[in-house]
Amino acid sequence: MNTRSRALSHGVTGAVALSAVATVVFFAVNTGLAHTSSSSDVVIDAAAAGPLTFAFIGLITFVAIIFFTGSDRGEGLESELSGAPRGSLTLFTKDPLITVTSIGPLFGLCFSLAALLWRTFASAPGAPGTVWGDFTSSPLPFVALCTATIASTNFGLAMAGVTVAVRSHTGLALWLVAGNVILGMGAGALFAWLSFANTVSAAAITVPLAAVSVIILLGARRMAISSAGEEKLSARARRRGPTPPPYDALDRDESVWLKIGNCNPRGAEFLLVTPSRLVHTRPTSSGSTEIIGEAAPKQLVGASTRVDHGRATAIVQFRDRPAFRLYGTDPEEAAEFTRRLTVLARSGILPD
Repeated sequence: MNTRSRALSHGVTGAVALSAVATVVFFAVNTGLAHTSSSSDVVIDAAAAGPLTFAFIGLITFVAIIFFTGSDRGEGLESELSGAPRGSLTLFTKDPLITVTSIGPLFGLCFSLAALLWRTFASAPGAPGTVWGDFTSSPLPFVALCTATIASTNFGLAMAGVTVAVRSHTGLALWLVAGNVILGMGAGALFAWLSFANTVSAAAITVPLAAVSVIILLGARRMAISSAGEEKLSARARRRGPTPPPYDALDRDESVWLKIGNCNPRGAEFLLVTPSRLVHTRPTSSGSTEIIGEAAPKQLVGASTRVDHGRATAIVQFRDRPAFRLYGTDPEEAAEFTRRLTVLARSGILPD
């Protein structure tokens, strides 16, 4: 199963599982099994089943990033240390765009279909003309709930994306995580109100709100990718003129995760790390870039630095092939480069 299929499968599983939990919440209240507290004999009125379950949808979708943890299970420790939600770095910087943008629609569809089931068995139907009251008599309430769920999910994910973008500032990232939970409670209150809202007015608000949330989510993803240190040359920039060395050694739109050069007076050599390969390059007399060697990320074992007379040699070790050696580099730059590359080799995650 490829990355896209695996990530989408994860999204479908999460949406179905959380819809099932919401269904349990609804029927617990609807059948009079839910109490106001574990130590109380006061039963929650069955009329509250719809609004309470709507509130649950608002809360659970806004904090969906907690459940949708990306496709790379090796990310955990690195993400936790940076303050970003576990798995969010993978979701926003490695998983395909369709993975991020499909979570909201998947949640919207699953929760709205579940709400059709809830309304069919509701002991206390809502007032006519409201979203909850009209749910089985008109498609408009379905649209209102679905688009509201999409908006809530996208706004919550966008906050997670911004958290990834500022993850180097751990304190700010943790405040954003706390803010996500607080805003999730606010989303729950708004969804409870939605169940009582006029159907036409609710749809008129939620449909454009869902469209806006997609734009904001895409912006947050762009921020997250930019913060990951990718130096990406667009196809348009490449068409405008010659690509400068060492980037002319890359494929079109290939992005750079890490780069280090040396101070060779005859022409600097570079080590480039991209999502698909590691490349050792040097300039040619014609001004272009020659690839001395390249390896796949799965061949990477680790990296180290050796310092002699104030200059460092960055050494990158691989399985089944000779190491890359870059002589005459700055010691501090080489130490940071090899540290990050070693973490990448061990965890599959590029650290800050």
